Amino acid sequence: MSRFRFFVTPALWCCLAWNSSEVYGQRAGSNFDAQDPRIGKQVIVTQEKAKLRTPVATVWESYVGEVFTISLTNGEWLWIAEKGGWLWEKEAIPFDTALETYTQRIDQQKTAENYHLRGVAYLAHKQYDKAVEDFDESLRKQPRNAGAMNNRGQASYLKGDYNAAILDFTRAIAIEAKNPLVLNNRALAFIAINDHDNALKDLQAALNLVPQYPEALNNRGVVHQELKKLDEAVADFTEALKIYPQYIDALENRAFAYVEKTEYSKAITDLESAIQLSPDSYRAVNDLAWLLATASDDSIRNKERALTLAKQACAMTEYKQWNALDTLAVALAENGNFTEAKEWLGTALTLAPDEEKKRLQGHLDLVIALKTVRD
Repeated sequence: MSRFRFFVTPALWCCLAWNSSEVYGQRAGSNFDAQDPRIGKQVIVTQEKAKLRTPVATVWESYVGEVFTISLTNGEWLWIAEKGGWLWEKEAIPFDTALETYTQRIDQQKTAENYHLRGVAYLAHKQYDKAVEDFDESLRKQPRNAGAMNNRGQASYLKGDYNAAILDFTRAIAIEAKNPLVLNNRALAFIAINDHDNALKDLQAALNLVPQYPEALNNRGVVHQELKKLDEAVADFTEALKIYPQYIDALENRAFAYVEKTEYSKAITDLESAIQLSPDSYRAVNDLAWLLATASDDSIRNKERALTLAKQACAMTEYKQWNALDTLAVALAENGNFTEAKEWLGTALTLAPDEEKKRLQGHLDLVIALKTVRD
């Protein structure tokens, strides 16, 4: 069974737009402060439709709650490398102080907006129960707030309570029937419970409203892939990448589709691109290591590079991520080091979620029998 995973894209309340002709108001490339203490820190977007800009275009419109890492600064402008654009500092709040800031604001003014924004901050900090409590209070004060309703649904989704998420997304749609983001989010909840028909209906409805909606295209590709409609899946991922070339999830998902089509060279190309676009993420590194260690095509496997990449993925996750440890073990076995492979698989099994243990046990059984793993 493949180790690859689908990557879907949930989102908080936002507006959707790409490739605007609006010009960024401050010339990029000047007055950079390489010593600025903000560099390397994370921020949470607090302004709906917050634009990330270059000198010639708006490259991304952020959603409330999106978290970015600052790579460079230019006065009040923050360079977000993963999107390739500048974010105005006043449309975000430092990640580390967001909860304290909004708690202070709530102490001063217990408004629906302040509870909503602290709920968003709790979501960013993965404190989902507290986020739900704040969204509850925000909605008590302002019941017909589709944004807060959507975001409470997002918290339920992230908690794994998909039925509660669907209920809130449906309520938000009842308030704003033509909001493509909520349709996309409800589709994700339907995907999670394997309701492919309703997921496709919501994604198509979102795309009817916004044809160039990369997340909806990516997520429709995921549904097509789960239905084994691989050509349709590749077409959706490719269309998403035409709109947003730096879309890492779509690249990795298309690589997965290519693997299932046994088009390994294309999968490798996509994973190499993902690594270049997101060098700090272990996912594509790990996926490429797995492919090079386990491909059924002898001409594709590269045991030495697989092991190098697997070690890199483990180092990036401080040897605490079960999936990376599984890949490391499989790469070690491919290189003939079955003893160490067995040890790492034992560690991976202790860290893996219950639904993955059977698959990892299968890998361990092969290693104990001095056999390699083939995908």
